[in-house]
Amino acid sequence: MKDLSRITGYGCIVAGVGPAGMGFLFNALKTGQITTLARHGLLILDAGGTHASGKLGAGRLGEYRITANSVGDVFLDCLRDPALADVLAPLEGEPCLERIRADPYSSPRLDEIGELLEAASALVLAHITALPGVEMWCGTSLDTLQYLDGTSILTLSHEPEVAQRKSRLRTENLVLNLGGQQCPERLTQSLNRQGLTPSRRARIYSGDELLRMPPGQLRSLLLPRLRRGGRVCVVGGSHSAFSMLDVLADALRNTRVKEITLLHRSPIRLFFENAEEARAAGYHYDAERDVCPISGRINRSGGLRYRALAIGQEILATGRIEECAMDIQLVQTGPGSAQRLELASEVLADAPIVVQCNGYQPILPTISDAHHQPITLREVNGGLDSDANGNPCDIHGQRLAGLYMFGLGAGLAVDPTLGSEASFDGRIYGVWQFHNHASLPALHAIIARNASDDALGSDTAHSVGQVIASDRGMASGSGMTSVSDKTSANSVVSEKASAESLAQASDAEDFSSALKVLSDSLGLQQKSRMA
Repeated sequence: MKDLSRITGYGCIVAGVGPAGMGFLFNALKTGQITTLARHGLLILDAGGTHASGKLGAGRLGEYRITANSVGDVFLDCLRDPALADVLAPLEGEPCLERIRADPYSSPRLDEIGELLEAASALVLAHITALPGVEMWCGTSLDTLQYLDGTSILTLSHEPEVAQRKSRLRTENLVLNLGGQQCPERLTQSLNRQGLTPSRRARIYSGDELLRMPPGQLRSLLLPRLRRGGRVCVVGGSHSAFSMLDVLADALRNTRVKEITLLHRSPIRLFFENAEEARAAGYHYDAERDVCPISGRINRSGGLRYRALAIGQEILATGRIEECAMDIQLVQTGPGSAQRLELASEVLADAPIVVQCNGYQPILPTISDAHHQPITLREVNGGLDSDANGNPCDIHGQRLAGLYMFGLGAGLAVDPTLGSEASFDGRIYGVWQFHNHASLPALHAIIARNASDDALGSDTAHSVGQVIASDRGMASGSGMTSVSDKTSANSVVSEKASAESLAQASDAEDFSSALKVLSDSLGLQQKSRMA
């Protein structure tokens, strides 16, 4: 077994301090488990957080120029827990909070949500990092991850001003949420599986990037691509796709662009609180597959909401966004007649601009196994194949215990206690989810793993102490408790301890040196952070 004792270790490392990572830390504070994490050694790291890279807590959420798909009160709910009251008290009266409080049941702009999350996160991080046993490294990137049967070995790189930090760390609990990205090849692969392909002159743009651009920048970027004519084609059918239609229609109004085409695999689904609302809106739905059995909501997980819902309803009813005088052509590529695919092929053949709005992939370090062979994580529709704790699975079906991923690009399966419609086959994301159900199972799993290590360390220390006491003719009960307590949270010894190792330990001058001899013999993986 590889000796990891010379690599600095932490009981838990949180890599990525965006909405998902902060959701985990908020939950640790709300449940009172933050002190347990601190006792075992908690490191929080992020590539940002420096003077040049800006604030932590919101990721890129505040950069989007669209509205949220939740009302403001949902975000306020993330801050309401009594355990947070004292920590977040300085937020009272701040404009970022009061703006949302003033109109809690409308859908706020994401830049407003980003500002609120950054302000709240700054207070929470200041509180947490003041605890003994907690460190925060900003300006630090996670480059590679070697997974060794439940232990993660991290290779890091640092900004120049903090270059003196260690470049290798280890942990048995890695909360890994570095954000999401849109890879053009994933869009091409998705289209290819449907028998479709973009034209050779097509440029694939990330919808995630375009949604952060002001109208003038969008025009400067896109209009030169249309000098020889052609279509603007958006691919996707969810909230971000309809937000993209809204943004593009506004930016390209009064230009030569008169129509935008949306290619979508599944039917366009709209969200309604109940069947009465859906019927009043003239919306037809599948009573078996589109209704959440717990809440009674229509398309609870997969339906368009708020501004995207309004845009979707208008397009479905009129085929255009009237305010911008922009026609919208909808082409479904999913199950149906061959004519659909023929039309989709014609659209792509005439589209120099293709905008990707069909989901995210997680940003990951390079992951390898004990033999430095690459580990590929298994994907499902909308994210990674992970369990309720966020433990992902590799392509061979092996679950990676001790690795927790639930952020953008990874997501989680629907929580059966919350419910969802049967027609939804994607993964669940969202700030409220990150602060509640998404990160809580991971927190519980980490606490349990640390407790298990404590118990194993305590049993081992007691066994070694008995050998030493017996060899010296000492009473085993005297003086052993304090040594066992001191080492229980800091040591794990292999169950394969040999008689030779114990004999060496019994010849040692004291318990401390005995433990060192045993460590040298067995590759003791100490849990304490060793310089």
